[in-house]
Amino acid sequence: MFDRTPSLIRLLARAATLALGALALGAAAQAQTPSPSPAGYPNKPIRWIVPYAPGGASDIVARMISDGLTDALGQKVMVDNKPGAGGTVGITQLAASAPDGYTLATADNGTLYNNWYLFDRLPYSPASFEYVAMMGRFPLVLAVNKSVPATNFREWQQWAKQNSGKVQYATPGVGSPHHIAMATLDDMLGLQMQHVPYRGDSAAVVDLVGGQIPTMLVGVASARQYLKDDRLRFLAVTWPTRLSSMPDVPTMEEAGIKNFAGSAEQGIIMPAGTPKAVVDRINAEVAKVLQVPAVREKLETLGMYPYLKTPAEFKAHVAEQRPKAGDIIKRKGITVN
Repeated sequence: MFDRTPSLIRLLARAATLALGALALGAAAQAQTPSPSPAGYPNKPIRWIVPYAPGGASDIVARMISDGLTDALGQKVMVDNKPGAGGTVGITQLAASAPDGYTLATADNGTLYNNWYLFDRLPYSPASFEYVAMMGRFPLVLAVNKSVPATNFREWQQWAKQNSGKVQYATPGVGSPHHIAMATLDDMLGLQMQHVPYRGDSAAVVDLVGGQIPTMLVGVASARQYLKDDRLRFLAVTWPTRLSSMPDVPTMEEAGIKNFAGSAEQGIIMPAGTPKAVVDRINAEVAKVLQVPAVREKLETLGMYPYLKTPAEFKAHVAEQRPKAGDIIKRKGITVN
């Protein structure tokens, strides 16, 4: 989900722009024709594009929700994995699809906020989509190796400040939610920490446990595996309230950091022009699926917590958060080179 190899991503992104740009142009006439009436919708299977490889968190969440949507809509909702270039390959295909209600896609932080500023050109724009449903968020947990002389957030801040320019922090990759969140925290506090990108969360956490890296923001699912491991300490969670799975870990706000919402987000988007009745129907059905106790339990096992919004609220949320991500990416000089 957050695995990024910078040079490869840029090459793939350029390839996607050239190769899939033709797809977007070829489908433009189709995408711009009037959408059919939603009466009787749906009357055929729906395609759910996941712009990442099978087996990751995005894929698992989509398959879980798609099962519920299949039952609710009476038509199969089929997950179609289209990985590549930080998610831009799959999203390019979505943008080129007809706005008839039969194609949707998973949208995460990259699609919603970060990729606009990480890549030179994309063959679509924020106006290319209908913002259908916010599904949930993956909170992050500030973790340190036992060698770090900090048992709470303020001690961590003091340690990082005293070692300004020397402290390294790990992330699952350049431009990942973990990276943008830690860069934001670093900027807020003036710590001047050094970023060390890994290929995925697991490898980074292994080095954090081993002491090769002193600190990082960890996904909740990974953090829970080490709650009783004295090699790590967890200092704060990026969630409005304490999590039931780690009740002793305070929130960022409790630690004194206001309005810090660093997390990985998951939503659903459809091509611009999709009928409002269809958008509202999908939103309502997704909300129902996310209220099913068994689904919520499985999602929390992955570290995702439902965070429901109407289409209008989702669109406004994205419009508010996108420039914030852009600001930190530009000021910190974050690139995928």
